[in-house]
Amino acid sequence: MRRLWLVGVVIACLIIPATIIASETVEELKEKIIEIQNKGKLGFRNFTRCDNIITYGSYVPAADNKVQAGSKLLFYYEPANVFTNRRNDTFQIWYTQDLIVKDAEGEELLNSPELLNFNYQTVAPVLDLYATNSLDLGDLPPGKYEFIAVLHDKLKKASATMSYVFEIVPAEEEVSGKQ
Repeated sequence: MRRLWLVGVVIACLIIPATIIASETVEELKEKIIEIQNKGKLGFRNFTRCDNIITYGSYVPAADNKVQAGSKLLFYYEPANVFTNRRNDTFQIWYTQDLIVKDAEGEELLNSPELLNFNYQTVAPVLDLYATNSLDLGDLPPGKYEFIAVLHDKLKKASATMSYVFEIVPAEEEVSGKQ
């Protein structure tokens, strides 16, 4: 029995420090990631028009840039290198996103400043972010258009722009015999 107790103590002495070291290493790596992101250029990663968005990194990309009249545009992206402010024991991220739509002649049809406003404070750093945009095309006529997303990092005082040209095509005609 004494031998079993001694083996348990030895195992505990090996496991507990290894867990503490692993935990410290993870925290150190998170700090390094924050430093790299804070120094990096603000931008968009994986900016994709989608047919469906499930969650972070999980989405169904659209086959092309053509959309039916009266339907919806759906976009997925990951803000890259958003600044993380560390104050005391908290971490803050704050970015906004504007949405602009232009027609083929460059005339602004929609300008929604700060359509998205993400201001988040937490006790643990957030390293992976994603955002979605949904735009109901309403009664826009067939033609070419440009979707523009402008990301503003409020803490880094930086902006980045992403543009996507799409074409609205007439809605499919109903199958004959069905009204």
